[in-house]
Amino acid sequence: MFGIVYGSDSDNKIMNRFVDEYEVWCNEGKNPDIASIDLDFALDLQKKRLDEKGVKIQTAFTDKETVKNEVPINACTAYDMGECKSNIASKTYEVTEKYFKDGKKKKKIKDRFFFYTMITRLENRNSEVACSCPNCGAVSSVRELLNGCKNCKTRFIMDDLFPKVTNFYFVKTYSLANKSTKKVLAPYLLGGIAAVAAFTVWVVVKDGTFDPATANMVYEIGIRAIPVLLGGLLAGYLAWALKTLFGLFVGAAKSIPMIGPHFNCQKRLPWLMKEVNPNFSYEYFIGKVLALLKIIIFSDDYTNLAVYEGAPTENPFGDIVDIKYRGVSKLNSFNVTNGCCYVDMTVYATTVKNKNSSFRVKNEKFRLTVCRSVNAMDDGVFTMKKVTCKSCGASFDATRERNCPYCGNPYHLGNDDWVVVSFGKG
Repeated sequence: MFGIVYGSDSDNKIMNRFVDEYEVWCNEGKNPDIASIDLDFALDLQKKRLDEKGVKIQTAFTDKETVKNEVPINACTAYDMGECKSNIASKTYEVTEKYFKDGKKKKKIKDRFFFYTMITRLENRNSEVACSCPNCGAVSSVRELLNGCKNCKTRFIMDDLFPKVTNFYFVKTYSLANKSTKKVLAPYLLGGIAAVAAFTVWVVVKDGTFDPATANMVYEIGIRAIPVLLGGLLAGYLAWALKTLFGLFVGAAKSIPMIGPHFNCQKRLPWLMKEVNPNFSYEYFIGKVLALLKIIIFSDDYTNLAVYEGAPTENPFGDIVDIKYRGVSKLNSFNVTNGCCYVDMTVYATTVKNKNSSFRVKNEKFRLTVCRSVNAMDDGVFTMKKVTCKSCGASFDATRERNCPYCGNPYHLGNDDWVVVSFGKG
């Protein structure tokens, strides 16, 4: 029950590559080559928001070389039609983020995170499962793409198509297991030594028996050096430990109200979903919900957004420039109506907001209802790109646009994948 399942060396290489390429995206704006087309879209939306606000986020996984050879832990494995396999693999990183406004650094955040990546592979290279061409977006079978895209004539090898990172998210950790503890602890130890040394000098001077003119300074310093050193190290360590424990208790106290709803969601949702999808994976579903939430938050126009099929509205989240999952979700309701499955969720997240020249970090709740046709539950669709227009048969990018650009008819993504029908603050 509590066993740890480790990922493969291949998962480790993909995570290392994605971490490197994600840093490049943050610092230079180049999308990760290992990312899926759908993840590209979410990153494009966030980059557009950052550019419009004159904001830049410099991100560094400051201990990535230390954990480079650590094998990631697998949170779950999900299959689609037996053709595609997705692992959710995780490692713990120390992440440093610097927020700039119009070229001036305004905020710095440094913390420890569980970093989750969803890695999707195709089990059969001769599969007839549909896939979008990474170059032009046209839909073909994987087998056909290996011989060249019919639309743009681009040729691919398997590694160009799979595996891909189809989603990722951060969850803050309060763990004491910290590879960079020495760096964090050093200032406390040095400060402790300085404080004890200063206290010792004060005591000697106050005593009034010490005469610098006649005292043997080497002897006086020598007999006090070791007590000062040991006392300073102990005082510094205790100061660090108390601060760390205080942070743990504060973090735990803040999390207590969320524990019940989260475990209820984690237990109830798979039980409810088993009637409509026996292969349901909670972790895989949460990854999909988080991807949809990011697209909703960073989209400026919902009128032609395929992943949103709710009432016309404007984006109320225009000041959010970054968002991180807090590892907690709440199930509000679940129902199946007219052949569609509706899941109403509350997602707990930490946002970074930019207004004028200031940045504000805030813990927030987002409520959204997602919907999907029950007939699509066992479909092989794992990416929102694998679609063709039901009216004219043309293929197009169904993440970035809802209406077919060839015949103008709307494409209802909810027939094939999860879509958002309502959203707002939790």
